[in-house]
Amino acid sequence: MNVLQYEALVKTLECRTLSKAAEEMGYTQSGLSRMINSLEEQLGLKLVERDRAGVRLTPEGEIVMPYIRGVLYAQKSLDEAVGQIKGRQLGLVRIGTFNSASAQWLPGMIKEFSESHPDVRFELIHGTDEETSSLTESGRLDLTFTDYPTKYALQEDFLISDPIVCIFAADDPNANRKSISLQELEDLPYVALNEGVDDEITRILAASKTELNARFVESDDHAVVAMVEQGLGTSLMSEMMLQGFKANVKQVPLDPPAYRKLGIACRDKKRLSLAAAAFMEHVKNWIAKHYPEERRVPIE
Repeated sequence: MNVLQYEALVKTLECRTLSKAAEEMGYTQSGLSRMINSLEEQLGLKLVERDRAGVRLTPEGEIVMPYIRGVLYAQKSLDEAVGQIKGRQLGLVRIGTFNSASAQWLPGMIKEFSESHPDVRFELIHGTDEETSSLTESGRLDLTFTDYPTKYALQEDFLISDPIVCIFAADDPNANRKSISLQELEDLPYVALNEGVDDEITRILAASKTELNARFVESDDHAVVAMVEQGLGTSLMSEMMLQGFKANVKQVPLDPPAYRKLGIACRDKKRLSLAAAAFMEHVKNWIAKHYPEERRVPIE
């Protein structure tokens, strides 16, 4: 059974004759008759009778006709919904994120995207890189901002290389240095940030065989910056994480330079909803507009 068979039956009843219904639907009379006969055979019911007055429903046909019309109505509603989604890209986009992406990226990204896609809704899920990547891998999230390259079974696009800097209180003797090495930080009190995307800093320290004197461990970047501002220690953060802070701290570049690399990932680009696919593309375009080309390559 298919929708065309239902449409053929309804049109025949409306026109009262097979010949007129066939003409309006663009079929031959015999072709239309075969469609109705096939429907009756599949249902195991006689649906219509033909006499000199035309075509009319049998008693069995009277019983099933409301259901047939219901199927046609549902199909029409489905077609309209699909048309709306394709035309207006309705839907919900579920995004895995972390503090700095939520503060520095998503407000601007969503604002611009919503100007052309006002009916798309967003659900933002905060977590560690492991948590949001796992949720994306399982299909519970559409997209996630993540480390690049990701170690999960996800399809990922690179976004930016985000420089790691050392921060000092403004009156700290080291605050005016042009650069500082990780080894020079070993003798200084350190405020560690455990935000969940701090894994890149952990890897950088491990790669340089540097062990810092972590006097404090905080999960909130604002608290870390406040501690540094009060002279309780120094800390390592990315430039992106420090955007928007008005604290009285100064950034000192690392020597040699180090970066955290960020991307946006999904389980399967081919299976993304139209809204999610459009937003993923928008994210890449937004990054291209707001970051110089040298930051949009994965610097080692």
